[in-house]
Amino acid sequence: QECTSLTGVTITNSVTEIGYATFAYCSSLTSVTIPDSVTLIGEYAFYECTSLKSVTIGSGVTEIGEQAFYGCTSLPVIDDIRYADTYLVEVVDRTRTSYSIKPGTRIIGRDAFYECTSLTSITIPDSVTSIGGGAFQECTSLTSITIPDSVTSIEQEAFWGCYSLTSITIPDSVTSIGYGAFYNCQSLASVTIPNSVTSIGGRAFSNCTSLTSVTIPDSVTSIGGRAFSNCTSLTSVTIGNGVTLIGYSAFGQCTSLTSITIPDSVTSIGSSAFSGCSSLTSITIPDSVTEIGNYAFDSCTSLTSVTIPDSVTSIGGNAFAYCSSLTNITIPDSVTSIGDRAFFGCTSLKEVYCKPTTPPTGGWDMFSNNAYGRKIYVPASADDSIINAYKAAQYWSDYSADIEEYDFSAQQ
Repeated sequence: QECTSLTGVTITNSVTEIGYATFAYCSSLTSVTIPDSVTLIGEYAFYECTSLKSVTIGSGVTEIGEQAFYGCTSLPVIDDIRYADTYLVEVVDRTRTSYSIKPGTRIIGRDAFYECTSLTSITIPDSVTSIGGGAFQECTSLTSITIPDSVTSIEQEAFWGCYSLTSITIPDSVTSIGYGAFYNCQSLASVTIPNSVTSIGGRAFSNCTSLTSVTIPDSVTSIGGRAFSNCTSLTSVTIGNGVTLIGYSAFGQCTSLTSITIPDSVTSIGSSAFSGCSSLTSITIPDSVTEIGNYAFDSCTSLTSVTIPDSVTSIGGNAFAYCSSLTNITIPDSVTSIGDRAFFGCTSLKEVYCKPTTPPTGGWDMFSNNAYGRKIYVPASADDSIINAYKAAQYWSDYSADIEEYDFSAQQ
């Protein structure tokens, strides 16, 4: 770093990695050959090597870090695009409206087309395997793009803020969609996620306010935090049978979402997963779920019914707070804890059927501000031991006047 008189370097086949900012600011370095043994070119590795005119990248390289060749102003320019061998470094003229990436390019680097606000079309060759982080970020005039079958990953923020993008087809070759990949693509009305994708990153489609429906294939195992949050036109979602975790606020504030089917593969519904889904009318939670996170269904004001299965052991704080249309709820005997304000503000809630014979650990205000005259029914016992335990338990005692016995064995 900062060896400003260094004009040449020989890297032998024993080297497997070029680390962070290794040759940064080597402003006299004119050429470099990276052998096949190297697998990683680290972040800022050749940053501001302003005299670098020739780079040969070996076949072993699988990853090129952020801004590895940033500021290499002497690198070859082809069609107003600067390349380092098969790695697309950056666009030189950001006012151009269309580009064709040269055949043989393997990686579209991080921020390569960042803020090319005039870009309306681009041709990506079949040689490209990776679209780097922020590669097309804030390309606000880009309306459509075809991703070739050679691409295996769409990195974080790749199309962040492309708010004129109306549709995109993700090919079967892609296995991961990175964090914020399509964040704030406000015109995106449809997207096809192929069966090859195994993970959808956090905020991947957040704030895609024109997106009306989405099908998540069985291949996906996790839906990241806020992945589809604030998709206010989203009316239906199909979640594949491979998903085990619905992440934090994954569908939060999807105000048009009326129904959703949660598959049996899901074991955890994360915090705020469906918070603010004000059009959601009913939900069936499968037997596989053991935990309902904090604020999971908070402010689902149209929710009239919910089925909590015997597999659930904990109901998080504010999990169903302000579900103002919910009239009754059955808490299965598997539940051992109910969080603070779990059913607070459920102003239509009149009947709570609580099956556990031992009072679950309660939370403050868990049933406050319910319908006038709301009753909490607990299992009947010959010696009144169960109802007495509830009336004496911390936080449950706040509702002792509302707790009554109920014969669950006779319940239909």
